[in-house]
Amino acid sequence: MGENKIYDTSVIIELAKKSAVQRVPYVSIITVVEYPPALEFAEVVLYPTRLEYLTAVKWQSELRARGIPLPATDLIIAAQAVNRNLVLVTRDKHFKILKETVARDLELELESY
Repeated sequence: MGENKIYDTSVIIELAKKSAVQRVPYVSIITVVEYPPALEFAEVVLYPTRLEYLTAVKWQSELRARGIPLPATDLIIAAQAVNRNLVLVTRDKHFKILKETVARDLELELESY
């Protein structure tokens, strides 16, 4: 597992389905709230900063103006990735919309199982 990666809830759930606890470098507390077993997988749990919340709000405002709002939880996780120079590992394709529209600095790794 890459050390500069934050793992989204969708990937952690897939790891759990495989019944093998595989440690990942980072998960957001948002992921832990969405899926509490994520604690078993995380080396480090990241808590959003004020800047990351403000980044998510900015992105959501721009996305809503375009008629394509995205889940708030995902925007916060993406903001954590961008602001901490982490690659976001996910299965959720809507993160591509975020990257292609308002978060061009977002580095994505789309997983498929």
